[in-house]
Amino acid sequence: MKKRVFLLALMAAVLLASTAYAHECRFGGWQTKRAPSCRDTGLQFRYCQLCDHWEQREIKRLPHEVDEWVIDNEPNCVQYGFKHGTCNLCGDYLTYSIDKTDHHYGEYTITKEPTCTREGVNASTCVDCGKKKTQSIPKLGHDWSSYTATPGKEPTCKKAGSGVMECARCGATKKGQIPKLEHVYSEWEITSEPSGAKKGTREHTCELCGGVETERFFWEGTLYQDMKPCEEVIRLQEMLRDLGYYSGNIRSGTFGALTGKAVARFQKENGLKATEIADPETIEAIEAEWDKLSL
Repeated sequence: MKKRVFLLALMAAVLLASTAYAHECRFGGWQTKRAPSCRDTGLQFRYCQLCDHWEQREIKRLPHEVDEWVIDNEPNCVQYGFKHGTCNLCGDYLTYSIDKTDHHYGEYTITKEPTCTREGVNASTCVDCGKKKTQSIPKLGHDWSSYTATPGKEPTCKKAGSGVMECARCGATKKGQIPKLEHVYSEWEITSEPSGAKKGTREHTCELCGGVETERFFWEGTLYQDMKPCEEVIRLQEMLRDLGYYSGNIRSGTFGALTGKAVARFQKENGLKATEIADPETIEAIEAEWDKLSL
């Protein structure tokens, strides 16, 4: 008998629980039970329209309302101030602190001059409380002169020298290497003239060390294979193309084998030595023939 009563009670509890939570609560609007004030928070409730479930929430306190604050102590840059007043809503006597004011610093003045190797110091003082603040001034750095060569170790155009430089501000010195001098060459002297595809040779002498520099060369204005691409080569190729000697690329300005062969064909057909080198004489002849095309 007792066992049957227990089972019936358990089934009833389960049925009640399933009835209570078998739905999603549908709440009504919030109802104010206690309005907020400047002393207390407010309180609101809302109820489920399907069951007995309810929720509550607090409402923040209202701020105190004071018509006029009385300053008891003015704040400054070293201490807080204080004020008091009476709330219009609740009549409470209120006191609050007032934040410190900012320091009022004057202009910076130099208290320690910077040097080449040491930072300087700027300082400023608050006109209200006398507090000082400082900031660093960057080091000046050395103002080095040019090197003065050490006697017997002057630089030449063959080797570097050594010497000393001095700071114009503090007089500090440091040793260092002085770069070699540039050669000072005389005018070129031709030792053999260019001939056809063969370069000539020329030399000039350094007026400081007497060293001789020799180079191989073509006459100025000569165009030849493997030279640096340039506009002059493009113009030569255009003239040779118009004259029927050249059909290669003329956009790069490169003097290649096709250009050399075109020059040689022109030279051969116009009584010049076929060298594949466009020397000034050859270029002049090409220009003369090209000018006839426009007549």
